[in-house]
Amino acid sequence: MDKPQKKFVEDLLRKRDFGRLLDLCDRDMRFWQEVRFRLYDIDEMLRWPAIEMAARFMKYRWQSGQGEKVRQYIRTLFWSLSDESGGIGWSAPQTISEIIALIPELIDPYGSMMIAYSIDEPPLVKGCLWGIGRLSRSIVEAVDFFKDKILAVFQSDDEETLGLACWAMGETGFTLALPLLKKLLLRTDPVQIYIRGDFRESTLGQWAEEAIGKIEQSGR
Repeated sequence: MDKPQKKFVEDLLRKRDFGRLLDLCDRDMRFWQEVRFRLYDIDEMLRWPAIEMAARFMKYRWQSGQGEKVRQYIRTLFWSLSDESGGIGWSAPQTISEIIALIPELIDPYGSMMIAYSIDEPPLVKGCLWGIGRLSRSIVEAVDFFKDKILAVFQSDDEETLGLACWAMGETGFTLALPLLKKLLLRTDPVQIYIRGDFRESTLGQWAEEAIGKIEQSGR
């Protein structure tokens, strides 16, 4: 794809013009390929809309009776997380989770697989936690299954990891996380999380407090 076309795709991602991009990706796979490239962009204002766009395109395919193409793309994302790929599948956990969020029928088996493939890989833990939070109550069974590995994340010294863990546990209503969340209530480190199309910043303590409130309200 030439530079003017590449810039055109980037401009549409920044504008979150998903309708226009969906039409372009459907008519010319070169545009879809460019969206996929942006999943690995260091610019978060491109990477996050690309994640959302990838999921929307998969939803369009699913609703168009192209379920096998959707599963094939998800398998490609999982392959990027494997040693055989020769690299790290940056944004793959988030993209898989966003696809499942838009196509709930795919939660089994791909929800638990997302955690299994990424919770043990340091570069992917944040993406895994974000995916858990994005999938919310639909992934609680997998969170229960991987509870020891997920709760171990609270031993991290990284405030962003801890903030994502707080948010994810709140979204899933995971009661076992309560003692660990309470230990973070006094932390004032700022943490920014991408939630439903926008970045939201709070202190780590505020993320923990919010999570505690959601868990107590859920009664899990």
